[in-house]
Amino acid sequence: MIAAKLIAYEASPLAFLDDLIVPSAHGPQRFGDIMAPFQRRRFESIAPAFQSLAVGSKPAIGRHWWEATKGASKDSDLAAMLLWLLAFSHRPLACQVGAADSDQAGEMRKAADGILRLNEWIGGRVLIQASRLMCKASGAMCEIIAADTAGSHGARPDLLILNELSHVTKREFAENLMDNAAKCPGGVAVVATNAGFTGSWQWDWRELARTSLRWNFSQYAQPSPWLDPEEIAEAKQRNSNSRYLRLWHGVWPTGTGDAIDPEDIAACIVEGLEPILFPSSGWSYYGGLDLGVKHDHSAFAIIGRQQRTSKRQLIGVWSWAPGPSGKIDLMDVENTVRFQSKRFRCRSVGYDPHQAALMAQRLKETQVAMNEVPFTGKNLDAMASVTLETFRGRDIELFHHKQLIDDLHELTIVEKPYGYRLDAQKNKDGHGDRATAFIIAMLEAKSGGSYTPFMVA
Repeated sequence: MIAAKLIAYEASPLAFLDDLIVPSAHGPQRFGDIMAPFQRRRFESIAPAFQSLAVGSKPAIGRHWWEATKGASKDSDLAAMLLWLLAFSHRPLACQVGAADSDQAGEMRKAADGILRLNEWIGGRVLIQASRLMCKASGAMCEIIAADTAGSHGARPDLLILNELSHVTKREFAENLMDNAAKCPGGVAVVATNAGFTGSWQWDWRELARTSLRWNFSQYAQPSPWLDPEEIAEAKQRNSNSRYLRLWHGVWPTGTGDAIDPEDIAACIVEGLEPILFPSSGWSYYGGLDLGVKHDHSAFAIIGRQQRTSKRQLIGVWSWAPGPSGKIDLMDVENTVRFQSKRFRCRSVGYDPHQAALMAQRLKETQVAMNEVPFTGKNLDAMASVTLETFRGRDIELFHHKQLIDDLHELTIVEKPYGYRLDAQKNKDGHGDRATAFIIAMLEAKSGGSYTPFMVA
């Protein structure tokens, strides 16, 4: 790398980005040759702030909001800007990348690693060590932390990148990181996100950024130009309508969940149907238990399946909130599960052994057919699949249990390396506990009680 090039790159992040070799669908290419106009606009808006950081001056605008659709290169573009900053900083910067979870944190690291492998000269200046990126020459360092790990308190980052805000379920984690960034008056904070849900705290943050003169607000609300239109068409068929519009067209839907279309939930509610009190001949019954111990809710659900037609029906839902001590009455949970499972002669009761192992052992001793369903990646993907298949096919009959229906409306679906998982925001009524118990019961009912869980190795 000739000295003149390095001087040009140090003076201009855009010159660095143009010459960067990046992965693409057609193999490694020069970034400037394939950069989309919306990417260039994003880089032009944020480059002055990064240049100010590099030399130790206060940026004119230190807060930046990057909102874009799925596949619009947020991770890769932020990784490229971060590598420029680390490589050409004049001082030992402290940087942080906050991610929704360890999987998302891995995406940022993977993006940076992919760029370094294609641009070996940068690798001579910037190293990746586990969850850290650092420049040997300047001492500038970036730590990647996830909401599901400790470490959001106490730092004073010169640069904060808060990635995929719409997927961060722990608000305190995001608040801690932004408060840390506020302690550095000359620092820069970048929030990157897909569209989320109106009425959420992420929406409130978004509207603050959109209307504040202290923020540069960037939104890209359409499928990326490099994506295959046929893939987008399949995504429309695969997803609920609100999820499709949220991910691929940047629409912020109302409510807190988009895994299941509201009309599909409504179509499964049978007017006049009541909880079933006694078993019927020709039916098999299956249970699902979601157990919380402290400062969390618990729920138990039973699904019936007609043996001749495989028709499925919600039989009952029981739920428990923490008492004044903050704890669940576990004896009441155990007694209810035992009584109802024996009343309906449940062929199996699925449960996550993380919290319920001891209770399950006690129930087994009284001849309740407890079946471990640990929340491994493959099991979570199976739970998501059975839920989406059931409601899109409108293949279950529900009575109107308000709390369960509310839980179902609040479910979101999150893409993971292993497939998909369902999630819900925690609120005063729990963390989607009734829906989780119901879904475990559906998984048991689908397999006829023969579901073999994927155990932790």
